[in-house]
Amino acid sequence: MSNIDFSKFQSLDLSNLKVPTPDYSIPHSVIDDMNRRSEETMRSIQEAREERDAEELRRHNELVAAIREAAENGATIVIGDNANGVQIQQNSPGSSQTMDNRQGLDFEQVKSILEEIKGYFDYPQFAGTFGNNAENVKSIVEETLKATGDKQNEGLIKKSLRVLRDLAIGASGSLIASGILALLGTISF
Repeated sequence: MSNIDFSKFQSLDLSNLKVPTPDYSIPHSVIDDMNRRSEETMRSIQEAREERDAEELRRHNELVAAIREAAENGATIVIGDNANGVQIQQNSPGSSQTMDNRQGLDFEQVKSILEEIKGYFDYPQFAGTFGNNAENVKSIVEETLKATGDKQNEGLIKKSLRVLRDLAIGASGSLIASGILALLGTISF
């Protein structure tokens, strides 16, 4: 830039120079269109939420009505799919009941599940799923399998299964961890 003589530019008359003004109508129309679409989307989301809420309320009211009708026609008891230790006695004056509800660990089921989990060790994604804990998971599965085979210390086996579940939850987001969680979900511990 030191070779340019700016004194030559002093005589240049810029008053006749016409610079076109930018046309902002196109960007404004695009922005208006984006705003309109955004508002339409928000309205659609709100309508979907309102429809969902109305459907939930309808189902709730339907359930309440069914329960009221059942109560009017006689006692109705609904027991969930994983009910343990449930005992019902009615219209039995002077009677009593006792319940001895001992549920032990199903060692064969635990062994089967752990064997299936052990099959995941061969997949290359296993190490990536558990990272630094991969060896810990393998060790827990191996030791728990051994204890299950010997049918020893049910409390320790249950604790090992909980630790294994917690490690799988920590590695959630992978198919292997999800598979392990699904398998462990079939065991009551």
